[in-house]
Amino acid sequence: MAQKAAWLNGAGRVIAIDPLDYRLDKAKVANNVETLNPHKVDVIQAIREMTEGIGADVCVDAVGFEPERNFMDKVKATINFEKESIKVLEMCFEAVRRMGTVSIMGVYGSPYDNFPLFRIFDKGITIKQGQAPVLNYIHKLINLVSEDKVVLDDIITHTLPLTEAEHGYRIFNEKEDDCVKVVLKP
Repeated sequence: MAQKAAWLNGAGRVIAIDPLDYRLDKAKVANNVETLNPHKVDVIQAIREMTEGIGADVCVDAVGFEPERNFMDKVKATINFEKESIKVLEMCFEAVRRMGTVSIMGVYGSPYDNFPLFRIFDKGITIKQGQAPVLNYIHKLINLVSEDKVVLDDIITHTLPLTEAEHGYRIFNEKEDDCVKVVLKP
């Protein structure tokens, strides 16, 4: 949905980053985006190359505190007494251009000792974040869907009865059966 929103808001180019190829494939088909898999390329370097060394105008952290982490990421968090990780957010701060914007849609629920304030200050980054004020936008969003300016069903991979909510959450959470988005029907 962040990719769709980028196009709706006038982006000239949208690059999706994900460690799972099936989600990148879905992004290409549903949202006509370029894709990067961090298991296959250094995404910061790739973004710099794709933007002629400038960096992205806007980076969106749609992951939050639960990114894929390796052993050393977990050790670092333990040493800093951090329950969660800001790994994706740090990548956004690196990938965005000077005076660019980082939008934080992902949820963060605890403090971080090594928050990279120096990078934000040095690059003059604007940060936009917080809980979505849904009531401010709901009517505009419904109109976008009803006027066919945004398609929603192209990202749905599973439609299940409400009685299978636990199963739907599990396959999404465990990244099984190429699950991207689950819709529950009452």
